[in-house]
Amino acid sequence: MLTKTQFKIIEAFKRLIIENGYSKTTTKRIAELAGVNESTIFKNFKDKEGLMNAAVDQFLIEAVDITKDLEMSGDVEKDLINLSRRYQEFVASHQAIVLAGFRETFEISKLNEAVQRVPIHFKKLLIAYFEELQSENRISSSISIESEVMNVIWLNFGYFLTKNRFQDSSLDYNLDYFLENNIRNYASKLTFRE
Repeated sequence: MLTKTQFKIIEAFKRLIIENGYSKTTTKRIAELAGVNESTIFKNFKDKEGLMNAAVDQFLIEAVDITKDLEMSGDVEKDLINLSRRYQEFVASHQAIVLAGFRETFEISKLNEAVQRVPIHFKKLLIAYFEELQSENRISSSISIESEVMNVIWLNFGYFLTKNRFQDSSLDYNLDYFLENNIRNYASKLTFRE
């Protein structure tokens, strides 16, 4: 469990990672933003790498619970929209870790491993869900479950990257629009039967 001070430091660290990247984020600047002495960072986290490890650990703890209370109804559209919303809310709240995972993947292997856990978790959940739906004839038996699961992951991942990487307003859709149009449209094609 993090103390209030540790939480403030980690939040300042994550904000600066988003703005500057890991390598350009200094403990001095983190301390200023968190409103603590730089020595407080060293006392609590040893160094910047220790701070990154603490942020990744926090990410992993929350990743475990990402779908804990999510109930699947069997309504493909509703379930994929709810699952996608949960995914988008999680990655948005952990934007710093996810984006740093792309930027710093070769420097911090623990970060790369952590960032992969979320899509792997969703993949396992979706494969089991699609297999169940297929066995109940609720989705077409001709679809490749592996391919369709990856399509859901890529749709969500692509939305997150576009939202966080590009500034052009013509590429900017709000989450509700994405869910109601892209995910709903995709889900409706899964239930089409010839």
